[in-house]
Amino acid sequence: MKLAVARAEAARIRALARDGIDWPAQEADRLRAESEARKAKKREDDLTLASALRHYVESKRRANDGLALKARTRADYLAMLEEGKTSLSGRKYSDGELLAIAEKSITTITGDDVRSIYAAALKKSTRRAVYAMQVLRAVFRWHGISVPDNPLGRDTAGRDRIVLAQAETNPKPISPELLGRWWQAATAAPSKVASDYYRFQLLTGCRGVEIHGSKRYGYPPIAVRDLDRTGGRIVLRDTKNRSDHKLLLSRQALEIAERNCHEKTSDEPLFAIVDARKTLAWINVRAETTVQGHGLRATFASIAEELVSGAVLKRMLNHSTGNDVTLGRYVGKSEAQLRAGWQAVAHFISDDP
Repeated sequence: MKLAVARAEAARIRALARDGIDWPAQEADRLRAESEARKAKKREDDLTLASALRHYVESKRRANDGLALKARTRADYLAMLEEGKTSLSGRKYSDGELLAIAEKSITTITGDDVRSIYAAALKKSTRRAVYAMQVLRAVFRWHGISVPDNPLGRDTAGRDRIVLAQAETNPKPISPELLGRWWQAATAAPSKVASDYYRFQLLTGCRGVEIHGSKRYGYPPIAVRDLDRTGGRIVLRDTKNRSDHKLLLSRQALEIAERNCHEKTSDEPLFAIVDARKTLAWINVRAETTVQGHGLRATFASIAEELVSGAVLKRMLNHSTGNDVTLGRYVGKSEAQLRAGWQAVAHFISDDP
């Protein structure tokens, strides 16, 4: 340091001292802050998209209730990083939508990378392409990453932005004209357990996984102990929208549930099925229908829509009322009202008053 520079620095330090500032401590804080900034930048530079997505999946909590992501959601997100598996027959499945940039540093991902991933995914499925972009955007926001010319960013010009289409819905319920035929075929199906399972799903409007469970995603099946025979109800725990859901069983649904409790212990599944799709195919052939599992839930909703109020239907289907101020804060429905809704649907389906 030259003498003139040293004198100027000494004068600056004396001025700081007169103002009550501890220069050595200030200098130590500055050096410490610079060191932390360098370490943070190195961590960001070393953070790959795969690592960032895994951290997001493990750490993300829902804003409204603080709960972690459901097991199936976590699995869906992480599957976007994986190579497509090969079946026993030699068929190669598609790679995950984000695999191409999985090992790239998240700070070096560009707008062109995002567009390339989107275009490649779009060739396979619009729904999956949109899903991948939603996940990618969430990870960027979670880690505070600003991607240059980000086509998913709010500040990007409209002409350069990827517009994520709303998910298209295509419910395929059983048509009213074929509903009676389907019910009769289901009643006559050779597998009584599978027959009861599908009719129970139609009568309650449940998702299939809520009834038979899923070992892969950690969803328990309805067990014998879950059935309250006296009260005619079943409580489904921690469902898709992270809430418990009370099924107030119609007389017909309760009869099916009680029949499947016979000679079982309390821990056994109510419907002991492994793969009931052959039975559903058998029913469809005889009823001349094409309904699949989730289509039974759509059938339930389509029937109930004409028989009960919108507020009752929403609660019967266990749809969230979080964004609906009227239903969420002002409209209450008693168990009697909800049970009457399920019973009305059961009467319509089975034609059995």
